Amino acid sequence: MKVAIAGAGIAGGYLAALFETRGISADVYDGRDHAAHCTCRSCGWGAPKGISTYLHEVGLDLDDYLLEPMSPMQFDGLVATTPLCTVDKPRLVRDLSRSVRLTEQNLGQERAEDYDIVVDATGIVRAFLPPCRSDLTLPTLQHRVAVDCRGSERLGAGVYGNQIPGLGYLWIFPVGTNEYHVGIGGIGNIQHKNLLEQFYRDSAGQFSFARQCACHGAVRVASPYYSTPFFCRRRREDGAPQVIVGVGESIGTVAPFTGEGIMYSLECAKMLKDSWLDPEKYARSVLARFAWMKKERETLDYLLSPAGLNGPRLRDRWRFFCNARRSGIRLPMREAFRRMGSLTRWVEHEEI
Repeated sequence: MKVAIAGAGIAGGYLAALFETRGISADVYDGRDHAAHCTCRSCGWGAPKGISTYLHEVGLDLDDYLLEPMSPMQFDGLVATTPLCTVDKPRLVRDLSRSVRLTEQNLGQERAEDYDIVVDATGIVRAFLPPCRSDLTLPTLQHRVAVDCRGSERLGAGVYGNQIPGLGYLWIFPVGTNEYHVGIGGIGNIQHKNLLEQFYRDSAGQFSFARQCACHGAVRVASPYYSTPFFCRRRREDGAPQVIVGVGESIGTVAPFTGEGIMYSLECAKMLKDSWLDPEKYARSVLARFAWMKKERETLDYLLSPAGLNGPRLRDRWRFFCNARRSGIRLPMREAFRRMGSLTRWVEHEEI
């Protein structure tokens, strides 16, 4: 049986590494044409330290990739303890693929005809699967900046949504040596570049910023439920059967509220390995495990609707709070519940 993995990012690379431990042979393809200096477009490189369990399964140690812990961390003025950290994602992606057969070009449709199974790990592109039943993507712009402090206070990690028009948030993630990823993600009438420039102006009294690089991107926040189908069966040109199956962001395993996908992509890849050759079981497992993402997507849909102009409902605030708890973020409950939803404030008339 010939197997190809299209895409060697977190999901595809980890799946290939898992296959190696199980003796499954797969050809991995990735053209590395990600239009970003670091090859990881608009990704803050943030992840929970719990990814260490997954890395251990393929012989990797989180400490080798750890850049900075992000605890404490600001969430719209609330200070929280978190298990979050930043990791050297480009190095991690490279190391996941170092022991596999990697072809540094994209898997084209013609070459894909040679394989019995094609794993679509192409992320937002979703190159081989049929379209999502109801897609939703979050446009992003991120800068990598070197920061000099004008006083004794160091720029802290944080996520802010209360000054972002539309449906979105700003993130500040430290990536070592006084450098940071500062980015904006938002849906709706949002001018990402202007918002970042406004942030730099507002912070100029405390910090100076030197931009190292910039990248645009998009994150699939559709949720797995709305990213079906996860797999399809087809006939190749010679009549032989072929299965296409998706993994990671290609099937929406990204938290709709936060855009966090590293942990969930690792988990999804492990689920595919554990259900290998049984795509129906795999699909059921993914839908059951990430059912909470469907509820978050429903909140986004509500906030994007005319009714959402009234702000988040009680159920939406509860979902925001549950998201924080699920991520291990410890916020003062009463104040957090009152404020939750500011990350998704919808301001119809405001333009920046």
